[in-house]
Amino acid sequence: MTDAALPQITRAANGAPSVDFAGVTKPDGLVVDVLEAGGGPAVVEGQQITVHYTGWLWDGAQFDSSWDRGEPISFGIARGSLIQGWVDGIVGQPVGSKLLLSVPPEFGYGQRSMGPIPGGSTLVFAVDVLDAK
Repeated sequence: MTDAALPQITRAANGAPSVDFAGVTKPDGLVVDVLEAGGGPAVVEGQQITVHYTGWLWDGAQFDSSWDRGEPISFGIARGSLIQGWVDGIVGQPVGSKLLLSVPPEFGYGQRSMGPIPGGSTLVFAVDVLDAK
């Protein structure tokens, strides 16, 4: 698969991401596209990380964004506390990285609905990894 088949992320002046799904092809598995490689240490599972992110359904509908809330979010990155697509997609990435994650249902919420996310959804996230401790 080429990057041209993935959604394209653009940034507002304040860094907030937006997405363009024109001409995209839904990938079969988890895709981690490093939009900008960070220069910090690699994220290790079990650390407390701080990120700014926006999430969209594959149809382009935004379902969540720390940017809209005006501040990044911190949480532990570990299996069982986050969707597998986040753990597999972020662990090992250097702090400072900007990522596009395409998360199929089996790496996300599976067939169960979660708030505004219908069961069976492929999710797309723009994630800025700001810190890890």
